[in-house]
Amino acid sequence: MSSSLARFRIGEGEVLLLATVQGLVSERDRAYAALKVERPDVVAIAQSPESVATLLRYEPAEDEDLFEDLPDHDYVYSLRLREFGDVSLPAPDLLAAVRWAQDEGVPVFGVDMPEEAYEDLFTKEVSTWGFLRYGRIQRRLAKRPPKAKDPLSFTLAWDATIRKVKGIARVEAERERVIARNAAALAREKGAKVLLIVEAARQAGVGQHLKDAA
Repeated sequence: MSSSLARFRIGEGEVLLLATVQGLVSERDRAYAALKVERPDVVAIAQSPESVATLLRYEPAEDEDLFEDLPDHDYVYSLRLREFGDVSLPAPDLLAAVRWAQDEGVPVFGVDMPEEAYEDLFTKEVSTWGFLRYGRIQRRLAKRPPKAKDPLSFTLAWDATIRKVKGIARVEAERERVIARNAAALAREKGAKVLLIVEAARQAGVGQHLKDAA
C-alpha cells in the first residue's frame, strides 16, 4: 500500500488519514514512518475506546498465542491474510502507534463507537436470519477466500462479501460516521494535528465524512 496520507483541514486543526491492512507485520513500518514524519499532536485509532485501553496496557506474555482466542471468522481471515506476509496480533501498526505515542507523551484516543453501542447497533440492524447468513458467508470465505493480487485487494474483497448481509453495510456505515465525527472533533476542539489510523476497508467511508466535515 502507498504510505501517503489523506489530509483534511478541520477548523484550526487537521486530520491525517492513514489506512492499513491490520494484522500484517509490514504495516508497522508504514505507521512508524507516518508518525515520525508528521509528529501529530494526537493519535486516533479507529477502534473502540475499550480496545485502545487494552492496547495501551498490552505487554506480550511468553508463549502467548493470541490467535487461539480469536472468533472463528477473525482466525480464518488472519490465516488467509498470511498468504500475503507475516501476520501478528495485536495489529502491529496499532501497537506501533500506541508505543510511539507513549514514548512521545502524545495522547491516544479510540474513536470508534464503544463496544456496548456497537453490540446494540448490530442487534438492531442485523436480523436473526441475517446473523445466520453472516455465519454461512464466513464459512464460505474460509473455504473459498477472495482471489486477490495483494493484501489491500484481499481485505477490500473480504469486506465487500461480508457487507452483502442485510444490515451489515448499515452497521459499518454508522461506524465510519462515528469514527470521522470523533476524529474531526479532536482536531476542531484542540486545534490539533490528528493522525487517524483506520482499517483499509473503512478508508473510503471515513474519508468521505471527513471531506464533508472539512
